[in-house]
Amino acid sequence: MGRYLNPSDQGERRHDLLQIVPSRPKTVNTRTKKAIHRRLRPAQVEELVAGYQAGSNVYQLAEQFRINRETVSKLLERHGVARRNRPLSPAQIERAIELYAAGLSLVSVGKHLGCEGSTVHLALRKAGVRMRDCQGRER
Repeated sequence: MGRYLNPSDQGERRHDLLQIVPSRPKTVNTRTKKAIHRRLRPAQVEELVAGYQAGSNVYQLAEQFRINRETVSKLLERHGVARRNRPLSPAQIERAIELYAAGLSLVSVGKHLGCEGSTVHLALRKAGVRMRDCQGRER
């Protein structure tokens, strides 16, 4: 057993390892980072609105102007910009139910309401409407 144990060598290796490991700072930084509030100039807000109307989404604009996506949404709302990908209003849902019951496809109903067929599909399913298959037969 004695020939497998060399305690003096272990102490030297421990000392070498401690020299390699960087020491931690003596004080711990407990301050939180301050949030940076960016105020856009009127020209930048106009550029943001134009970008959204040109097809950029809220996330792209938030990254471009280095502001939160919710701030982008609020700015668009304040400037009266119609948002994309909004759920259908109750009146639109009623109209969609009427058109779908009359035999129109989801895509056709969506074109009448100014939205995608998938939006109509989701709204009709939430309203409890029985859906047809792709050939128009009841499921």
